[in-house]
Amino acid sequence: MKELILGEAIHCFFKDGYEKASMREIANGVGVTQAAIYHHFRSKQEILYQLVDRTNNKLLLAFTDCLRSSKEPIEKLKDLICSQVLLMKTNIEEVKILVEDKKFLEGNLRRLVKEKERFLFNLYRKHLEEAANTGKLKNIDPTVATFGIIGMINWLYHWYKPQGRLSIEKLSEQITKMAFFGIIKEGVMKDTFSCFSDLR
Repeated sequence: MKELILGEAIHCFFKDGYEKASMREIANGVGVTQAAIYHHFRSKQEILYQLVDRTNNKLLLAFTDCLRSSKEPIEKLKDLICSQVLLMKTNIEEVKILVEDKKFLEGNLRRLVKEKERFLFNLYRKHLEEAANTGKLKNIDPTVATFGIIGMINWLYHWYKPQGRLSIEKLSEQITKMAFFGIIKEGVMKDTFSCFSDLR
């Protein structure tokens, strides 16, 4: 039942936004009473927190897998960016809720989300610093670069269409190239993207 409630909440929050969506609407979608919803969740805030935290955990798992590999730092950085874009493939509704609605969380729930996101941000920034130590990046502040990359990717849900001209895999290549053209020295680009046919 808990997963059914969360699934319906995703639909309602994505369609109407967190503020407009109601517990009654979620209950009607699941086919239960509001009292049944409150048996599993204390509030709409708690439902939102569960959704946001679950999406952040998926991102954390993807980042951890990338950083655990034995690839070179630049290749790991490319994989980090791609993994964040590819999260949109099956989680675009959750990403929209994460980006737009987490601001409505209050108190301890807001603090927990901020702590998780700070950890994710620091993973990105730390690896950017490691990549910079290879001498292949431009002289860009790693904090600025991290905010820039994450912000660019988070905006994708506004315009990405699953049935559009570009697949999510091709889109991840394009976004990664855009990010890398901004931070990698010009002479390194061709070797870095030798796996992409149009740069061979």
